[in-house]
Amino acid sequence: MDDLLAADYPMLAALAADPPSGPAALAARAGELYPAANDDQRRHLEYLLDLLGAAGDPILLDLLIRLRTASLLASVVHRGLPVPEPVLDQLIKELGYQPPVIDAAGLSGNRRRAKALGALLKDDDRCGRAALALARLGAREWTVPIARRLFAVAGLKHIFLAVALEEMGDPAAVPVLLDWLANGPEQNAWDVHRALVRLTGRSPLLPSPDDIRQVWAGLDLTVGPVPEVRDVAVDSPFALRFSVDEGRARVRVEFDPSLPGSMWPRWDQTLYVGDQARFGVGSGCETCESTLRLLGFGPAEALAGAARVREVLAAPRELTAATVRALEPLLQELETGHYRMLLADLPLERVRTLEQSWWSMRRTETRSAWEGDPDWPGIEHFQLPQAIPGEMPTYGSVVPSQPLDALDQVTVDRYAEAIARGERPAALLLAWAEDRYISAQWPERFVLGVVLDGHHRLAAYAAAGVPARLVLLVRGESGETVEEVVGGCFGV
Repeated sequence: MDDLLAADYPMLAALAADPPSGPAALAARAGELYPAANDDQRRHLEYLLDLLGAAGDPILLDLLIRLRTASLLASVVHRGLPVPEPVLDQLIKELGYQPPVIDAAGLSGNRRRAKALGALLKDDDRCGRAALALARLGAREWTVPIARRLFAVAGLKHIFLAVALEEMGDPAAVPVLLDWLANGPEQNAWDVHRALVRLTGRSPLLPSPDDIRQVWAGLDLTVGPVPEVRDVAVDSPFALRFSVDEGRARVRVEFDPSLPGSMWPRWDQTLYVGDQARFGVGSGCETCESTLRLLGFGPAEALAGAARVREVLAAPRELTAATVRALEPLLQELETGHYRMLLADLPLERVRTLEQSWWSMRRTETRSAWEGDPDWPGIEHFQLPQAIPGEMPTYGSVVPSQPLDALDQVTVDRYAEAIARGERPAALLLAWAEDRYISAQWPERFVLGVVLDGHHRLAAYAAAGVPARLVLLVRGESGETVEEVVGGCFGV
């Protein structure tokens, strides 16, 4: 620990992951070194204290109370920690309403700070961050002023304001948002659409993103949503398209709440199955690595119309409009959107460790140098045993929505016997594709799937070494990519 001031970021990350004397002692030593350190060393120590989490929090707060710097305040805000009121008042006097001060005011829980934050809505450079701070305070008296401010800003500032309205959760914004769609500037309306979905409980199907204004103008908000599966088009025995209107979104990927101190109001996303957050799916940043990290399983939940779903999946040989109708109770649980349904046989192997997983192996195959530990699902899963050749390396990974180590072996054996007889029961997956250009150096693609039904079947296929029959539900533009990747496995 005496070499802390000379350590670089990777060394500090390794030290934080396994502190020789424990995290509390390491945090205390960082706190002792901090006051006499230079600016660069301080940044390193702040990074270390952040990595140490709860062990570093009291040290960060103690340093902030004594030194009151914008850099320390930014670290405290990043940790989501409330600053003691007298210290925050002093920081406002000394630093003014810089971004970390605005964030700290929003985290304070003190509604008396709302008036000063509301005044910042007039400032083009600070209005977005101030709006999020007001949302964190739950200061709904500022809902309409935040919504009206949308008329005068664009780009990232516009997104900040729309996200603030989502997090405020106040329906008073709805008339102003509808007015913006009808009479506002001609610019991207996607974030206003997202805010309206959140605030109204309605999720109308958009023929295309350009139809947002027209769709909301014709929507009767006095009636409740009625989920509908429609626009079924069969392209082949192994591929069809359909749309979900006013989907219940019990199976969905949604953005996480905005992080205090972040320059991006939307970043990480989470996949939900039922009411349980199952996997963190990372950001949409095209130069960041793909992420699929277990958050928790919760109680097992039967799919809507589970008996009918399993009847359809018993031995599918082709996809028809009747397949969609039979699965309709389940499909209504998806998010609103345009989908592909694909039927394919794909080889899958069961993966128990990071070292066996593509999340780790792909790095050694394609990269000469890389810093940092692989971010992987953190749970047993399935994967394609070989990378898919093409213009970029393509890897397939399938993660469970219930723990594989809790599967009933008798059921797995029963499916294994059926597979040995030539039967091909299918598993149902929610799937998507991600094309990335990691650190603007390494192109790669992941085809990802989450098991909605069929864990025992997949375990049996993997044990038998027989390609698994899969019904893939793929949302949006990603569907074309997934169809292209698995198309060679059609013709089951």
